[in-house]
Amino acid sequence: MANDCLNIGIIGAGKISELHASGYLKHPKARIVAVADNRADVAELRAAEWGAEKYFTDYRDLLQMQEIDAVDIITPHNLHRQMAVESLLAGKHVSVQKPMALSEAECDEMIQAEAKSSGHLRVFENFRYYPPLVRAKELLREGAIGDPISIRIKSVQGALKYGWQVPVDTLSWRFDDAQSGGGRVVFDYGYHAFAIAVHMLGPIEQVFAWIRESKNEKGWVRDAPANISWVHSEGNRQGSWEAMASDEMVVKSDYWSEDEWFELSGTRGFIWVNRCTGKALEMPPLVIYADGKRTEVGLDQIEWDWGASFRDGMFDFVDSMLAGNHAPLSAVDGKYVLQVARAVQKSSQVNSPVTVASIDKS
Repeated sequence: MANDCLNIGIIGAGKISELHASGYLKHPKARIVAVADNRADVAELRAAEWGAEKYFTDYRDLLQMQEIDAVDIITPHNLHRQMAVESLLAGKHVSVQKPMALSEAECDEMIQAEAKSSGHLRVFENFRYYPPLVRAKELLREGAIGDPISIRIKSVQGALKYGWQVPVDTLSWRFDDAQSGGGRVVFDYGYHAFAIAVHMLGPIEQVFAWIRESKNEKGWVRDAPANISWVHSEGNRQGSWEAMASDEMVVKSDYWSEDEWFELSGTRGFIWVNRCTGKALEMPPLVIYADGKRTEVGLDQIEWDWGASFRDGMFDFVDSMLAGNHAPLSAVDGKYVLQVARAVQKSSQVNSPVTVASIDKS
C-alpha cells in the first residue's frame, strides 16, 4: 500500500458498482486502478469514468497487477467463491457483495483461503451502514428503550418501472437459481434483513417460515409473499420479517423500487426506522418512543439517503485495510447470515421450525 493509499480493482461493473466506486472516489486514501467486466465496452467505460489506469475482460489479468491491494467483487453470486478464493490467494484484500456465496461449503472454501492469505475478506452488506439503522443500533447499545425484546421488519418490492432503469440481464440473473443461488427475495434480498436482525439482537436460534411464489411483470418467479419468524439465542428476544411484492405498487426510490421499515421493541419503548432503500413513507426517518416520550429525528437531522450506506461501507473497508483490521461482515459472520437464510428456506419446505447452526469462531 504505497504512500498509505489503498489501490483497488473492481470486478464486476454493473449498476450497483456505481455506488461502490463513488464511495472509493470520495475517500482521500483510495484509488481505483483497474476494472474487470466480461463486457469490454462496459469495462472500458467504467475505467474512464473512474479514472482507472487499466481495464480487462478477465479478472485474472487484474489480479496479476502487483500494485492492486484490494478487490471489490460485485458479480452474480455463483462467481463469488471462485473470484474471492483466487483474489485471496493472490494476496489481495477482498470485499465481496452479499450474499457471500451459494452454500456453506463455498463459504468454507473462502474462509480457508483467507486463512492462507495475507489479505482480509469482508462480506459487504450495506444496510448496517445506513445512517438511521446505525443510529438505531447506537440507541440500543445506550439502553434508550431498555432491554431489547424484538425486531419487526416489513419490506416491499414494487413495479420495476419506478426504480433504476437497467438492462434486462442486470435483473434476470437474480431469478436464475444457478447464478443467484435460488430465492430472489428470501436468499438475495433477505440477506439484508437477516444481517440486520443478527446485528441488532444477536444470533438467531430457530426460524419458521411460510414462503409462497408469484410471477412478476416479466414472468420471473419470485419467492414472495413470505412471512418469517424467529427466536434469538440471547434472552427472550424474537423477530419477524414480512416480505411482499406487487407490480402495481409505486415505491418512490432513487434506486431499486424497494423499501423497508424496521421496528425495535424494548422493555421501555420502541425505535422505528421508517425508510431505507426507498422513500415510500413521508415520515421522519427515525422515531424513538421511550419512557412515555416520543422523539422524532427528521429528514434535516440525519442523513437518510440509501446511497450513504455504500459510501460509508467503502470508507470502512478502506480505513480497516489500511489499519490492518477486519471490516464487517467477517467471513465467519457472512457465512452465518447465509446459514440463517438457508434455514428459513428449509423451514418453508418442511413446514416446521428449523434450528440455525451456531457461529463457529474457530
